[in-house]
Amino acid sequence: MRIRHLSVAGIALLALGGGPFPSPASAQTAVPPAARSASPAVSSPHLTGVELSAPVQQALQQLQEQWLQFATANNRERAGQVVEGLLATSRQLGMRRLPDLSLGALVQAVRAARKGDFRHARWALDAAERLDPDRPETAFAEASVDRLRGNSMRALGDLSSGYQRLLWLPLERYLWGQDLLLWSLCLLLFTGGLFVAVEMATKGGALYRDLFDFLARRIPRGASHAVAIVLLVWPLALPLGTVWLLLYWSLLVWGYASTSERAVLIAVWLLLGSSPFLLAEQRRQVTVMLSPPVQAMENLAEGRLYGGLFTDLGVLRAILPESPAVKHLLADFHRRLNQWDLARSLYRQVLEREPNNASVLLDLGDYFFFKGDFGNAIQHYQKATAADPSNAAAQFNLSQAYSDSYLFDESKHALAQARVIDDARVDGWLRHADQQRVVVADGGMARIAEIRRQLFQSWQAESPSPRLELFRRGLSLALALSLILLAVALHLGRRAFGYTEPPLELRFGTGALARWSRVLLPGVSSAEAGEGGRVFLALLVPAALLTVPLLPRLGYRIPWGYDPGDLAPWIVTSIGLLAYLGARVRWELRNQL
Repeated sequence: MRIRHLSVAGIALLALGGGPFPSPASAQTAVPPAARSASPAVSSPHLTGVELSAPVQQALQQLQEQWLQFATANNRERAGQVVEGLLATSRQLGMRRLPDLSLGALVQAVRAARKGDFRHARWALDAAERLDPDRPETAFAEASVDRLRGNSMRALGDLSSGYQRLLWLPLERYLWGQDLLLWSLCLLLFTGGLFVAVEMATKGGALYRDLFDFLARRIPRGASHAVAIVLLVWPLALPLGTVWLLLYWSLLVWGYASTSERAVLIAVWLLLGSSPFLLAEQRRQVTVMLSPPVQAMENLAEGRLYGGLFTDLGVLRAILPESPAVKHLLADFHRRLNQWDLARSLYRQVLEREPNNASVLLDLGDYFFFKGDFGNAIQHYQKATAADPSNAAAQFNLSQAYSDSYLFDESKHALAQARVIDDARVDGWLRHADQQRVVVADGGMARIAEIRRQLFQSWQAESPSPRLELFRRGLSLALALSLILLAVALHLGRRAFGYTEPPLELRFGTGALARWSRVLLPGVSSAEAGEGGRVFLALLVPAALLTVPLLPRLGYRIPWGYDPGDLAPWIVTSIGLLAYLGARVRWELRNQL
């Protein structure tokens, strides 16, 4: 399944025709994908995924023409007028955001800034914000413009604003959280590897001495050194030799470790063994979240008309052709497009499976109300109130249908019932009654979570045998348990020969060199004292700071159109490491022996 990600270069070709300021001729390549759907040749559901009526195609064609006008605009006033027209046309389609065009405006802004035309860059950024408000991409592009202008402090503020906006977007926030989970898992495993290395650094001398003494009793002493070294580092010859070496060393230092250090080793082994389970489960969840159908649903819920929306909704219908929830969602979408006849057909199919679906009954009543068939509208509204007595919208619509049928007493009674259920919402509906007489229900939109679960189940049904998958993932957990058993068995076998204490000459003194060694080598002094938990925590902080720049690259790529770059992670790492080292120096100065 693909990730919908529009690069800056791709948007430049999409929106600008390959140049920063296209002429009317070159701007013919600047057609947004959504507008390309307007051609009669692609009105078939086999090509677009959903049926498009002639008025919808005309509206999409109008979007295309308006975008060409924006691409050739040369001042703020003209661009603002075109943006107003674009938003008005999108509202005719039941949508309120145009993300592809917003990204195109961002590219215009950045390319204009590179040419030194910061006035053009400013109004292009304003247009991008209006076309798709509160997106992090706009803040990131604004940071690029500010850097080109030479205002570094404002650029940092724009970057911060972009990351703050990220937290308010459901999909981006979800992917960011999944990246954090993956980074945390890798961080813990990386810190576990450092823990084993520190344990070997502090206890390796004693281990080598014991191994050499054991070999010297059987082979010449000169050869014992070479054999001992080979026995300690032979896993490096294997694929992924460093990983196997650390696992091997963790077994060897078990007998020299304290109780707390052994507890940390066991925790690292178990985490390593369970990682395949955790990663596989995460991959399944994220694969569904990034699939075209889920992307279409999430964007539809936000009112974002992007280029592949119609096609991706067609993919959803193909994957779950018999799902009432999918049909309900598509019916709501057709209703938003003012394709009421198509919506009515789908609503009836949903009712065949769910005869008491109040939101479907309500929308069918709206269909007849707008047709002027108030008798059928009243019938459906009554069924909706019977199916859901707490539905204020059904009672309100019923009162409107009674009023237009000159049944004023029944209308007053239904309106009173609606006020009893939700007086505040009824007041709001009455204030806007001149714009829309009856309330429409977005029941299909409310079933997105249900559809997502169905997609996940469908994905699981197509996956390989669950038993085979369980066996494959269980191998790593079996390896972790084997490490524990092997470490205990090795320790019991070695205990009869005794253990050499770690050499005291490795312990740090109180001089300046020793103090700086403790500052720059966190965890070593705690390892000398056998404090396993303190060793791990001492290594965790610098490891986290050093791996922050890997966070944007380690996990799943967030599908934003304008990449913020690596500046912010490197700033966090640099400032964090300086603060960490400063804190350690201050602590050492306060606790000198």
